[in-house]
Amino acid sequence: MANFNEMDDLFSGNLDSKMDFLNEKKTVNADGIYRIDLTKAKDKKKGYKSIIRFLPNLTKEGKVGQAAIEKIAHYVDIKNPKELSGWFDSPKNFNEKCALTDLYYNMVNSKNAILQEKAKSLKYTKKYYSYCLVIEDEQQPELAGKIMIFQYGKTIKDKIAAEKNGEITGVPCNVFDLSQGKDFVIFVKEISTGDESYPDYKNSMFKPEMTSVSVMTEKGLKQVPTQDGKFSDKGQMAIKEFLMKRDHDLEEYSPKKLSEEQQAKINEIMSFMTGKSSSSYTNSKPSSDDFELENVVTSGSKEVVTEDEDDFFSDFN
Repeated sequence: MANFNEMDDLFSGNLDSKMDFLNEKKTVNADGIYRIDLTKAKDKKKGYKSIIRFLPNLTKEGKVGQAAIEKIAHYVDIKNPKELSGWFDSPKNFNEKCALTDLYYNMVNSKNAILQEKAKSLKYTKKYYSYCLVIEDEQQPELAGKIMIFQYGKTIKDKIAAEKNGEITGVPCNVFDLSQGKDFVIFVKEISTGDESYPDYKNSMFKPEMTSVSVMTEKGLKQVPTQDGKFSDKGQMAIKEFLMKRDHDLEEYSPKKLSEEQQAKINEIMSFMTGKSSSSYTNSKPSSDDFELENVVTSGSKEVVTEDEDDFFSDFN
């Protein structure tokens, strides 16, 4: 039988307290990605500052995988119809022909100013994903001590390579090394060029000294001691256990093959961008040749845009 004392809220005007479903619960970093959120920077002039440590990839099977996952992706930024916008992993990840890459070059190398302008809707990026330990974060202190996945671009990749080659201090350093790696100090400011703004990572740097990795303990982050550059058996066990205390695995961000639905959407995008055929998103056919891709500039012309090995659009971090 119902307890009528517990049913008082029915008539006391306290029903507002039972409307939690209206409150949107935003789970920060629910996907495991460590995000540099410039809106949280306390001082806009100084920008965002944090310290992380790149970590090796210890897989769920207990094997050591590649330190970073590389992924090429396209973002199609079509304002209208918005349904055509979205992210697509490029088939180039699998050494296959990429329709969106070809579409971009055909449009940007055409003699048609309209096509060249529309080509700007096809964005390209090459990103790298690695495990990282968040050591300090002034803006998001709740993330300190967590193992997360850091997404970065060519700027930071080059800094990792420079350390590996000893270009900075003259002493080569694999920053992923557990006993003799380096902490990475992130400095990010927002840079504006024209109508666009983007985060600038160029002032980020690795600390000069090589140190051993830290692990989370009951008393906070503690650096694991070494002797003659090596960990004890107990230290190795503590590190292995800590590396597995993560909410997401790096492999979740491996490139994926295009699904049939995605491929169909890309076909719609190509039809819409070139106007060569009617689309389910358009109500009328083009009235002229303005969107035809017949006049593609040949490779002998100076106007041809060629693909850079790492990126043919902006790769800011």
